[in-house]
Amino acid sequence: MGYALSLGLVENGLVSGTVQACEGDALLVRGKTGLIRAERAEGCLLAPRPGDSVLVALLDSGEAWVLSVLRRRGGEAALHLPDHTALRARELEVQTEKAVFEAASLMVRGQDVRLEGERVEVRSRLLALGGQILLQGFAVMQTFARRVGESVSRRTGRYGSLMENVDDLAERKAGRVRMDSRTSYRVRSETADIRAKGQIDLDAEHIKVG
Repeated sequence: MGYALSLGLVENGLVSGTVQACEGDALLVRGKTGLIRAERAEGCLLAPRPGDSVLVALLDSGEAWVLSVLRRRGGEAALHLPDHTALRARELEVQTEKAVFEAASLMVRGQDVRLEGERVEVRSRLLALGGQILLQGFAVMQTFARRVGESVSRRTGRYGSLMENVDDLAERKAGRVRMDSRTSYRVRSETADIRAKGQIDLDAEHIKVG
């Protein structure tokens, strides 16, 4: 079933029939004129399947083309588009109960891109975020990670209150450390070890040890 030829001598016109077999875009259609071997037209976006009622165009040249699917027998439907297809509209709205996008490479581009949902989840083996400005605003923010790596040239944060609870080891390394507390600074520990290679300077109006 390659070249679209009618198996019977029919007049030029439109006939309806039922798909008997499919092999790619080649179809075998049974109608009032008999058994017709036809080709799916590019404009027939809904791919015909056996049992579907279709509209067939018969030409004087002997070619037969399936123009559209009149009635689907049941089950799922598939749209067959050319290899390079573009949808252009000033406004496009798609409403569905569930949508799944699968592609080897997927890109969403726009001047203003928004994701809104009651629950938004992103999963990836590698997640890369890049931009000039990152703004975050959350009433509650929770982060659960086994390992986090950050490389930041400069970071500035302003918090009403900040609490950190580490069950195991909290380790920080820096070239220089400066801490400024406007009212009080308190460190409590079962054991504490403060060491300096060169000098320790304690300066206060009152210093109490013990």
